Amino acid sequence: MQDRIGFSRPRRELLFRLNRGLAVETGSGRLQRLDADAQQVLYRLRAERPVRDVVLRYHGRPVFSGRRGLGGMPQGDLSPGGVYLDDASAWYPLTDQTISGARVDVRAPDGWQVLSQGRRSESEGRQRWQSEQPAQALYLVGGPYHRHARRHGDITLAVWLLHDDPALAKRYLDLMGGYIDHYSALIGPYPYARFTVLENRWPTGLGMPSFTLLGGQVMRLPFIPYTSLPHEILHNWWGNGVWVDYRKGNWSEGLTAYLADHWMKTRRGKGAEYRLRALQRYSNYAARGRDMPLLDFVSRHDEASQSVGYSKSLMFFHMLRRALGDAGFEAGLRRLWQRHRYQAIGFEQALRVITGDDPALMRRFLPWLRRKGAPRLALSEVRLQTAGKGVRLSFRLSRRGPEDAVLDVPVEITLADGSRRREQVRLDARARQVRLRLPGPPAVLRIDPDYDVLRYLDPREQPPALSLLLGGHTWLVLPAQAPAEQRAAWQALAEAWRQRYPDLKVTDDGHTAAIPPGDNRLILGWDNRALETGPLSDEGFVLSADRLRVAGEGKQEARAFPRGRFAVVRVNTRPDGVAFGFIGATTPQTIRALARKLPHYGAYGVLAFDEQGAQNRFKATPANPHSPLVYRWSR
Repeated sequence: MQDRIGFSRPRRELLFRLNRGLAVETGSGRLQRLDADAQQVLYRLRAERPVRDVVLRYHGRPVFSGRRGLGGMPQGDLSPGGVYLDDASAWYPLTDQTISGARVDVRAPDGWQVLSQGRRSESEGRQRWQSEQPAQALYLVGGPYHRHARRHGDITLAVWLLHDDPALAKRYLDLMGGYIDHYSALIGPYPYARFTVLENRWPTGLGMPSFTLLGGQVMRLPFIPYTSLPHEILHNWWGNGVWVDYRKGNWSEGLTAYLADHWMKTRRGKGAEYRLRALQRYSNYAARGRDMPLLDFVSRHDEASQSVGYSKSLMFFHMLRRALGDAGFEAGLRRLWQRHRYQAIGFEQALRVITGDDPALMRRFLPWLRRKGAPRLALSEVRLQTAGKGVRLSFRLSRRGPEDAVLDVPVEITLADGSRRREQVRLDARARQVRLRLPGPPAVLRIDPDYDVLRYLDPREQPPALSLLLGGHTWLVLPAQAPAEQRAAWQALAEAWRQRYPDLKVTDDGHTAAIPPGDNRLILGWDNRALETGPLSDEGFVLSADRLRVAGEGKQEARAFPRGRFAVVRVNTRPDGVAFGFIGATTPQTIRALARKLPHYGAYGVLAFDEQGAQNRFKATPANPHSPLVYRWSR
């Protein structure tokens, strides 16, 4: 390989790192090896006089550590199956300077396509990528790809597939341009010449400048074009356009999740549902001693860190948007893009730009970045009093948690005639007595009904869902008398989940009397002696000793999922907030499949899977009638 590195001004010295599997030489000066580790070597190049560029020649085979990332993806790969190289691979000279532009010329094996940043061209058997945008890193990805592309104005949209599927490519291409147009109007023009969806050999969802790497199975899931795709496109503005100074907090993931994942749900009228699930993840995985300040989040490595960097962060941006108003928030986004494109900034700086450095807003929102934890809301002292032709409603709204938290809490009153009234209560102290005059008697009072406030949810207000069990102090109850192979599969599930969820404990169905009454429990197996169908049933979802029955709604007929044909999951909560759950399966293969799959179904409390193949056939999240933030008047 030959690499010409140009400088913005003449210089005599260059420090760079290169993969230790590559031998390097130069005619541009004296090369000195300074230091090395298991993968990279630090070099110093000194020229006799100041020069505007240097030429390095290197050859060999890069070496990679055995460290694996998300989805088991290696740090780098150069094999007959394909190539993946990034800055961690040190496949090109790494310096402490921003890359102001690059041209990459590659001669690839016959039948291969290679991708890097910028505009693509081919000449004399070589593939060239040329970019004029500043970058923090250069990527090279290649393999036996099938390319599908179309123009969208000045932008090339493309889908590269290892396993060709023209219909799949069309599905992505039909959507990509609309997402790019939406974010261009919201933030500023799309910054790159192209956007490519690239099929990865590992199950990932990674966003790089102008392309995304999606695992082959991942990208074929029907919901991914409506969830991961807009998220990865938006990263071209946040993360790959305005860079993250990770020493000062990763703001990009929360803002991207808010403007992509949350936006996709909101446009379908499901924004409140999405925020509820975000608060569930945060409350169940981070609240129990694993929370952290937003400034401390760098990247996700488990459920707790993900619930902070994505869920807590997106709720922070949601509250900020409500405080600024839509127009003010969107103006702040455009300001952030215009001022800091191709610069690395931290969370506080991003906040200052979005708010316009407004002193009052900074005093209110800056503490959220520096502290861990969140408030908990409580409703009490609800009273009604006749007042002429109407009534006076009074109640006490209080919070526990951070002393300096200032919350704008939505309140909804449904009157007896079916009409609704909305109020907003500023809670800037531990408690506030609220008094409202109503035209008629109320039927229901709801505090924060659409989950607009960043807070810890009370277990009693959460819909019963697996995340409530997996994130809390829960006992996994094994079936001691199940057949040996089945019992071993349940034991393996319990061991794997304990490594992933540190608050889980394990016992068997002969020792349930020792479980503290306030702890959750998850019963494993149809033959479990601790299975009590009463706590796990309601009118809509009835669990018996041999089946799960689902009541029909509207035009939908009632359904039954019998033991032997289906594996089922049922979660329910008592009025005191203690959660009970059950997982029923009959074959070791299905149990092993559920061990892998169920952590991805944490938002659901009722599930059914085929016993053969473990394909999901039903999922639902039951309502929770026990919320302490809802007050109902009896008729």
